[in-house]
Amino acid sequence: MKTLLSLLAVSFLSLAVQAADAPAKKKSTPKKAPVEATEKSPAKIEAIAKNLTPTQRTKLLDLLNSGSEADLVAIPGIGETRAAAIKKARPFKDVTNAAEVDGVGEGTFAEMVAYAKAGFPKADAAKSEAPKGDTKKKEEPKKKKSTTTKKK
Repeated sequence: MKTLLSLLAVSFLSLAVQAADAPAKKKSTPKKAPVEATEKSPAKIEAIAKNLTPTQRTKLLDLLNSGSEADLVAIPGIGETRAAAIKKARPFKDVTNAAEVDGVGEGTFAEMVAYAKAGFPKADAAKSEAPKGDTKKKEEPKKKKSTTTKKK
């Protein structure tokens, strides 16, 4: 009986020493999936891309793979930061791969597809027609208020 108690005591002490040596485990809270991960459903992205004709799909892929920053920024929803991220992620095998770029979700991808469907329109005509050297806005002449008063 003494040996059994001694054996149990030694086992208990060794477990206590092992537990003391092991780092304390922190309570971990389950992490929520990032918003982007849930937004980038491959099925939805593919469904959006199916709206493109083969020619539009090819042109959009060429734009994504070889377009300049100015060309990429012309796409609605793409600013300088996303354009840089797209350039860094090149080359793309398919237009749907663009949705995997940071900052490009379903909404932005849908805007890209709409841009391609519209025939890749250039920036506003007003912006392109402005003279390059003249950046000042021309002020319209102010109208003078009438100072005449009616007499009774």
